Amino acid sequence: MTVLWEKLVGDTSRFAIRLAFSPDPDEGRGATPDESLSWGSFQLWADGRNLCAHSEEGERIESTHWYLLPLMEWFARNWNALLHEERLPAKNEGGDAWTSLRGTRFPPPAADVNRAAAWEDRWQGWWSRHALRAASAGGLFPDVVFRRFRDAVEISWGDARNAGTPAGFHFLECGQRSVHLSPTDVARPLHEALHSASSHLISRAPDLPRLKVLQRELRTLRRASERQSRLGWLAGLGTDGDTVQRGYKRAKRWLSNVHGAKNLLEARFDPLVVEGNCRAALMFGSVAPDIRREDVVRLAEVMVRATERSASEANPELLRLQQVDPLDTSEGRPWEQGHRLAEDFIEKFGPSTVDPAGVVDILRILDALGVEATEIRLSDETIRGAAMAGPRHRPCVMWNAGCERNAEEKGRRFTMAHELCHVLFDADAGRGLALASGPWAPVDVEQRANAFAAMLLMPTDLVRGAINDLTEPLNDAKAVGEIAGRFNTGFRATLWHLENLGFIDEHTRQRIAAPA
Repeated sequence: MTVLWEKLVGDTSRFAIRLAFSPDPDEGRGATPDESLSWGSFQLWADGRNLCAHSEEGERIESTHWYLLPLMEWFARNWNALLHEERLPAKNEGGDAWTSLRGTRFPPPAADVNRAAAWEDRWQGWWSRHALRAASAGGLFPDVVFRRFRDAVEISWGDARNAGTPAGFHFLECGQRSVHLSPTDVARPLHEALHSASSHLISRAPDLPRLKVLQRELRTLRRASERQSRLGWLAGLGTDGDTVQRGYKRAKRWLSNVHGAKNLLEARFDPLVVEGNCRAALMFGSVAPDIRREDVVRLAEVMVRATERSASEANPELLRLQQVDPLDTSEGRPWEQGHRLAEDFIEKFGPSTVDPAGVVDILRILDALGVEATEIRLSDETIRGAAMAGPRHRPCVMWNAGCERNAEEKGRRFTMAHELCHVLFDADAGRGLALASGPWAPVDVEQRANAFAAMLLMPTDLVRGAINDLTEPLNDAKAVGEIAGRFNTGFRATLWHLENLGFIDEHTRQRIAAPA
């Protein structure tokens, strides 16, 4: 096939896109003139993988061929949401967007008509902004999803066949995977490729209106006026474009009444994307989209207080133990990573983690690291705690007094250990961390922090010793309760931890959790 124009932009080992134009094989009979002009092919590269490579009747083909104008328009139209919106529709389920979309495609069977309709509207709206197939306009595109993930852009993909896909056609990268990339590593090559491609099309047909609109939209993406919209998507206080922007403006208004909160909205901007250190937006992105005014104000007050109490120098012990450890599911399940991180931390921190009674002293650990522990009362009972850290303020972990799990000391201990994991391993030392632990926080990140907390409070050797001290076998609720009492931890957390460590099997855990 004759190639009239082509361009590859980016690093194929990280992120790259290749666009190419060729003569329309249908000679314009099946498309509008502007679409016909855009017939061609594209490749999308992520983490060294060509997501467009596919097989047709046993032949490997490296590019996806179709009309590219709808694809280019889709990227330009959804740019701000695509690279800044993190919160998933309807329900946060799965460690990446592709998995969560698959798991939430349909509303719960018990949902009434109104709830089911709202669920489907949110899901479809989100899918149309983030799923590459929303731009296919009848073509066969790979099932790839873009979204924001804290300070990164997540690209996830898997094998889900389109209706009408011909026999003998399949994409070669069909295993479910995801990758987290720097926002600028995605935004810059993507915009350059789109701009160059649109300029080429304009040079061939300068009077076609859709091409003019596309080029104007691409120029608009570099304007400073887009920054507030991007921060709005990053905060995610809504479920669509209108409600997200209204929610962000409302939160800004509430923050204006909190003394010293203005700098919480500061961010590092690239002309094409927010790089992600806006503390307020990051925090709001992990809470419910309909967060109440009082919770916005209380969270802001704690963030301001942490800034005001900033130490002149970072705590050297915290710097020694802190490391950026991005979650990578290819290296094992989240709970396994959490256990590993906790074991490494215990070894490096030393024996002072345990008090004379044999209980891990989480408050002593936090104090030694210079991490402030504080109570906050939020009206959202689903938020267990929150963590903040960054180069300009003292790290802080909070437990929500409005959450039932924190009603007792054992629950608060677990929350503090959980939030410590975020401070140690989820905070880039050069950027801000602001994360609320609840249903809208990243699932895998929360699972890892739960496992870290369990292992920190119940190290394997101490658990083994406690089991040896039991007078009865470890096979009923009474025995588990004794172990939990020994470590001042919750019954449910202790039960799951015992299974994860292999001291009980799944059947025993299920029987103890739900006795007849």
